[in-house]
Amino acid sequence: MNFNTHLQRFLFRVGSGVRARAKRHAPLKTGNLKKDIQVFDDKIQRLQISVGNTKLASYAKFVYFGTKPHIIKPKKAKALAAPLKKVKGWSGKVSTHDGTQYAIFGKAVNHPGTKANPYLQKAFREYVGGGEFEKAKEGLAKNVGSVVASEIKMIFKELK
Repeated sequence: MNFNTHLQRFLFRVGSGVRARAKRHAPLKTGNLKKDIQVFDDKIQRLQISVGNTKLASYAKFVYFGTKPHIIKPKKAKALAAPLKKVKGWSGKVSTHDGTQYAIFGKAVNHPGTKANPYLQKAFREYVGGGEFEKAKEGLAKNVGSVVASEIKMIFKELK
């Protein structure tokens, strides 16, 4: 096994460790955000990996970076509404459509914004600060040391 192969395995090990921690730090509402966290190793030949979400969880950037206060307006309907069972403690206007009750919010809503949750950054810091990263580095050093020792032995055999 060559030097690059050991580096690639090390990088994937680190990425997998960060991914596991990111799944613990990501908020749970539907579970889709957590399920979508991936290790992207398509550039591992260039010794590059990344950890993050795919486009399946398109809202991940809003969770990660947060949002500023903003106004929400309906795109197609006349008013904003949500199924009543999903709106806790609603005491405002209610409408029924096809047997489902909806809480009616109005023509626009002032959203207060969302606090950022940099779950990937938290996961990376936790991984690097923990013992698992040290074990991964020690494993890499041992493997690379074996490759170097093997190469040196081959050089000396050629010199004889």
